[in-house]
Amino acid sequence: MRKRRSKRAKVGLLVGLPLLLAVGWGSWNEPSLHEFTPTTEFITLVAPALAPGLAADQLQARPALPGVTACALRPDKHLLTLAYRPAEMSADELIQRLGLRPMPLPAPDPTARQCPVPPGYVQALERLRFSFNLRRLLVRL
Repeated sequence: MRKRRSKRAKVGLLVGLPLLLAVGWGSWNEPSLHEFTPTTEFITLVAPALAPGLAADQLQARPALPGVTACALRPDKHLLTLAYRPAEMSADELIQRLGLRPMPLPAPDPTARQCPVPPGYVQALERLRFSFNLRRLLVRL
């Protein structure tokens, strides 16, 4: 009888202690509010036909694109920057619908130092930490 109790106590300690530590680790900091909002990405498009007053009127006259949350015009540089939700509309769909091309990005410098940890690992660790955070249950938006 005593052996059975001590074995249960050991198993409970081996399971309970790491779980308690994980919840403590996850709940140490307040949850970030960005975890509660949908992902927003930005794209800059080259629009050679942009004119200061006319371009804004044309864009406002168009029906709203699903997933686009904000728009900024730079008529002097012929650029249009959009904030959009990739879950609702992809960048390729935006480019096709607007009939514009994306601004070419400079090639990354191969001699510049980069983080050796892939971004997916860091994001997975943040999601794991957020799942153990009990403070998120108390956040009201």
